[in-house]
Amino acid sequence: VGDAVPFKNSEYFENGDYTIHYRTYGDPILNRGQIMLLHGFGLSSASLEGIANEYAKENYFVVTPDIPNFGYSSRETSQTALQSREDLIYSLAEDLGGKWIIGGHSMGGGIAVNIAIDHPEKITGLILFAPQTSMESTGALSVVMKSKIVQNVFGAIIGLTKYFPNVVRPLVAVSFSDLCYAKNYDVSKIAAPLALKGTGAGMAIMASHTRGTNLEAFSALKIPTVIVTAKNDMVANRKNLNALINAAPEGAKVITVQKGGHMMMEYDPAGVCALTLDAIKK
Repeated sequence: VGDAVPFKNSEYFENGDYTIHYRTYGDPILNRGQIMLLHGFGLSSASLEGIANEYAKENYFVVTPDIPNFGYSSRETSQTALQSREDLIYSLAEDLGGKWIIGGHSMGGGIAVNIAIDHPEKITGLILFAPQTSMESTGALSVVMKSKIVQNVFGAIIGLTKYFPNVVRPLVAVSFSDLCYAKNYDVSKIAAPLALKGTGAGMAIMASHTRGTNLEAFSALKIPTVIVTAKNDMVANRKNLNALINAAPEGAKVITVQKGGHMMMEYDPAGVCALTLDAIKK
């Protein structure tokens, strides 16, 4: 996606054909713990900026990567030697070193669960914001999503954001469940990275090799888990969300907030951070 450094706290991590953009908050050495937060579908690390700053104020070192095909990380193409999102994010965590509390919003929550299943010895806690599980991409579905036709269709649809950034504003209103908030929201935080070349096609390719969520393995984890939901969430698939909550490890804490909808952690980062702090400290 070019050589630009989009934010003052931007860093890049190379792995195979991938370049992962990530942002850091807080002290990487003198801290009470490390937190890695993963954004949701169509979003980027920008959606986690507020809550990352809140955790950093509590003396945590926080890292927010852009998942491949989103934000300012590289886009997958037909020439990419494909790797799973889970392996790429975990390789970044390994490169930075130490153990991690890992969190995720929506799609990022499903990825965080998979990483915890794979590496329970390195994950000390889970923070999941309106998490959504993923469905395994296999067989005909995988072949179709890799096709040029589907890549072009995805590219054309997502490409609209380059010329009409306000096309995402109605989605923002639904995501936050607050029309007034959406009216004043800076849509460039979402539209600018979506408008980058190859985003739509990359999403299609990503959908061709998505890893599913093993709820049985999730339930067997011995990792402290916090799940934050929103009363007025109009985006999350409720059946999907409830399945994840019902499969949560023993002792998991489920918190429901009243405002902010699906994007509650961006809508009220200080409030949501405060609700999770006790569990995180333990």
